[in-house]
Amino acid sequence: MHTPLRSVAYSVQHPYYLMLRVFLDVSISEPRSMNFYQLLFNINQPMHLHHYSLLLALTAVATPALAQTTEKYPVNVEKNQTITHPNRQLRSVSLQSADGLQTQTVGTRLVYNDLSAKTFTALPGDAVHLSLDYQSGAIPWMHSYVYVDLNSDGKFDSTELLSYSYSQGKNSLGENIEKGAKGSGSSLQPPTFQLPQTLAMGQYRLRVKVDWDNTDPAGAKGEDGTVKGENGIVKNGGAIADFNLDVHATAFTPMALYLDTRHANIYGERGALPLQPQRGQALTLRIVPVEKSYEPTQLAVRFGKNPYAEQTVNGETQWEEQALQPNAKGLVTLPAKMMNGKVRVMAHYKPISTSKYLPAFSDEFEGDDHSEPNTQVWSRTPRRGATWNRFCSNDTAVVYLRDGELICRAIATPQRLKGQEPKDFISGGIKSEGKFSFQYGRAEARIFTKPHNGNFPAFWMMPQDGSAGWPKAGEIDIWEQINTENVSYHTLHSHWTYTLKHKQNPTSAVQDHNIDYGRYHTFAVEWTPTLISWYVDGEFVGSAPKSTDSDALANGQWPYTKPFYLILNQSVGDGSWASSPDANFVYETRFDWVRVYQTKAQNPTLTAIARNVIAPLSPSQNDEDVEDAAHKASLWYDLSGRRINNFTQGHGIVVNGEGQKMLLPTH
Repeated sequence: MHTPLRSVAYSVQHPYYLMLRVFLDVSISEPRSMNFYQLLFNINQPMHLHHYSLLLALTAVATPALAQTTEKYPVNVEKNQTITHPNRQLRSVSLQSADGLQTQTVGTRLVYNDLSAKTFTALPGDAVHLSLDYQSGAIPWMHSYVYVDLNSDGKFDSTELLSYSYSQGKNSLGENIEKGAKGSGSSLQPPTFQLPQTLAMGQYRLRVKVDWDNTDPAGAKGEDGTVKGENGIVKNGGAIADFNLDVHATAFTPMALYLDTRHANIYGERGALPLQPQRGQALTLRIVPVEKSYEPTQLAVRFGKNPYAEQTVNGETQWEEQALQPNAKGLVTLPAKMMNGKVRVMAHYKPISTSKYLPAFSDEFEGDDHSEPNTQVWSRTPRRGATWNRFCSNDTAVVYLRDGELICRAIATPQRLKGQEPKDFISGGIKSEGKFSFQYGRAEARIFTKPHNGNFPAFWMMPQDGSAGWPKAGEIDIWEQINTENVSYHTLHSHWTYTLKHKQNPTSAVQDHNIDYGRYHTFAVEWTPTLISWYVDGEFVGSAPKSTDSDALANGQWPYTKPFYLILNQSVGDGSWASSPDANFVYETRFDWVRVYQTKAQNPTLTAIARNVIAPLSPSQNDEDVEDAAHKASLWYDLSGRRINNFTQGHGIVVNGEGQKMLLPTH
């Protein structure tokens, strides 16, 4: 069958049409015997350049095999185009569906990122909430757009733009965005959208775009017609990321990783653990003891639907358990089959020598969601005139417990508090002043924060006896972060360093660079009578020694000889160090836990710990007389595995037979 040339307005008697017709006849009937160019040069008819052009055009129309193919999922930028704006970058994308929260790292400074090998999952009809971690610089100008190729035709049409934060004054819900809010942080995150209930199971291309008031899925072209022109996606520091969306019939158990450990910290193989573990991918953990006198013996790993429940509930298995042995380097790999839901890792240890550090204090922040932290140990940081506490509030919106973490926030004053709060911002923090303090030892906390201009969170210590005043009484900053910097700051303040400005004699400040704040990190300080040292994720980063110079000591170089208390807070800058706050951004720092260790010499009341008692694999010795399982689960133990009969005695945390933890009051 021949291909007709009905669409070509050209005389069928023209010699070049005839030549083309011969070519088509031959190429179709004898496709391997001769090609077009052989025919071309065997014809004696002279040809001019414009004839060649016409002939090629006719060929493209007449034969689909020679026609140009359309690129799937096109973009208007070169694939190697980097973001030219120095302060803008799409760092990660998170998607909340029936399968739980899922996060994928972008991790490049390319404008276009083909991440289709990375998968998000959802169900037909799911309400999908997507959020972007976008570093925006001083002003969060940009908007976001979400596309799903619902018909899998290799492109995104107008009906496949499922959510957007701003387009011509409105978002995808039809809500008006005030003109003054255009380009603000409030218009960066896209609204929740719903997948079609009738969407077939399968794989779909999902595109996330950060751009400026432009719905073109390929990226905005600027005023000069190029992406590099004014208001083009490259000029504005926008980004495009493509992912795979797996739509399936039955919801997965949301992925989560829980770490139960006391005498060591658990990190990733090469640093901090990812914020969100990846389903179906093996995960290697690195166990780092708090100090060398403890040796990890095994990881008891529970994985499944609910590793904190009874193993069987209403005939349904909630979890499986497997013991894994760390290698000589302290590495343990959780196989891919375990990474398919909720995973609880319980580390067990044995003392290999006389213990240096013993647990003196711990708060795991495992109260009810939106409850206050333990008031027997903590109180709110009050509002004062300093930069860090000028917005402090007792409102429930800025300090609360959630998902086993302490949440500290700084936000624009809510409308409901207008007239009650004298400031445009409120912020939150807690302190253990008058309730728990210690002198010498190791303090550490596992922390997550989201860098943003104005961000100013901290984990630090102040003297219980502050009668000498600041800075004479001293200050120990275990960790601070500012603005969008990937830096952790560790600082001492004293009369010598602050007032007399001897900040480097000896050093009073340590900085650790290239911190990936897309992950949790453990920040720690070790404090002795002559040396203060800082650690990030178990690695030493620097120290400040007590001076040997008598003049320095006489002028207050080392006031760190008395008990100090703990402070955990979220603040915002005022332009003096950290920038002034962005009223359209929610500043939030999560504290997973805080712990204090001391030596026997530093605290003679401490008791050595034989093993980790968190959902123990074997019952305590004094449980032999308890036969009823429910009764046994209600019993409480100290960290030595001894039953607690009197809750007015003891110190730090206690654990029951179900692995639940409780903080005893200090005395």
